[in-house]
Amino acid sequence: MPLVFLVKRVICCLLLCLGLIAPAGFAIADQAADKAAQEAQINALIKESENRFVYGPASIDLGLQGTMRLQRGQAFMPPDIALKIFAVSGVKSAPDLVGIVIPGLPGDEMPTDNWGMVAVFFRPIGFVRDDDANNWEHGKLLDAQRKGIEERNAVAREKGLPEKELNGWVEAPRYDYAGHRLLWATSSQERGKPETAFALYGAAALGREGVMIFAFGTEAAKLNERKGLANELLTGIQFKEGKRYQDYAEGTDKVAEIGLAALVGGVAAKKLGLFAMLAVFLVKWGKVIAVAVGGLAFFKLRKKKADSASN
Repeated sequence: MPLVFLVKRVICCLLLCLGLIAPAGFAIADQAADKAAQEAQINALIKESENRFVYGPASIDLGLQGTMRLQRGQAFMPPDIALKIFAVSGVKSAPDLVGIVIPGLPGDEMPTDNWGMVAVFFRPIGFVRDDDANNWEHGKLLDAQRKGIEERNAVAREKGLPEKELNGWVEAPRYDYAGHRLLWATSSQERGKPETAFALYGAAALGREGVMIFAFGTEAAKLNERKGLANELLTGIQFKEGKRYQDYAEGTDKVAEIGLAALVGGVAAKKLGLFAMLAVFLVKWGKVIAVAVGGLAFFKLRKKKADSASN
C-alpha cells in the first residue's frame, strides 16, 4: 500500500480521537485552500526543502535549551520549514514549536513503517516542581481528562463534528525522578465506535526554565510495535548545561504555576495551553503532515522511476 494512504489512515484516526478546541495563542485561518492547490504547494515546498531535513541516527540541536537524539528511520523537519508547509493549510502560527519528527530515510530509501508524526515544543513556563509525583490519584487524573473532553464535545455537537470518549490508561502516568521525565498514554475513540480506538502518548522532559513536550499518537492495533518510539524520543532529549533541571537556583529562577499532575490531568491545558495545544496541532496539522509525507514519498518514487527510465 502506498505510503500516502497509510499516513492518511493514521491521520483519520487522529481526527476522530483528538480535541476540537483551539487554545489561546494557536491561530488557525477560517478558510482552507483548495485541496489540489494545497498538495501542489506542499509538494513544491517539500521538494525544495528536503535537503534540510535531518535523518537519523543524529543529534538534533533544539536551540538554547537542549538536543534530541534521532534514530534511524526518523527525519527531523526544522520549524521554519514546517511552518511554511502548515501555512498552506491555513495554520497561521504555533507558539514554541521546535520541530517535527516524521518517518524518513535519506536518499531514495522509504520507511518501512509510517507511524505518523511527533510535534515537539518547548514551553518556557518555569521550573516545574516534582514533589507531587508520589501523591497522584490516577482515577482523578482520568476524571479531569474526561471533563476536558466533554467540554470539547459540547463544541463538537454545535459544529456537527464527531464526539470522542476516553477509554482509559494505556500507560498510567510515570515519572522518572533521576531523569526528570514524565510519560503517560491514554486510549480514546469516536463515541460508540471502538474500531476508531487510538492511543495518544504525552511526554514532558523537565528543565530549569520549562518543559520540552511532545505528543505521539498511534492506532491501537499498532501500539505494541510502536510505543517504544515515545520512550526513545523522551530519553533522547537532553538539556544543555545551565538549562538542566538540577541547575535550578532556588529564590532566583521562575517557578511554574503548575505541578506534574496538572500536566497529565488537563489543568495545564486550560491554564497554559500545553497539551490542548498539542491535541489541536495534531488535529489540524495532521492533515497537512499526511500530504507532506505523502508528497515526499511520491517525489522519491517519481525520482526512482525517472532514474530507472534513464538507465
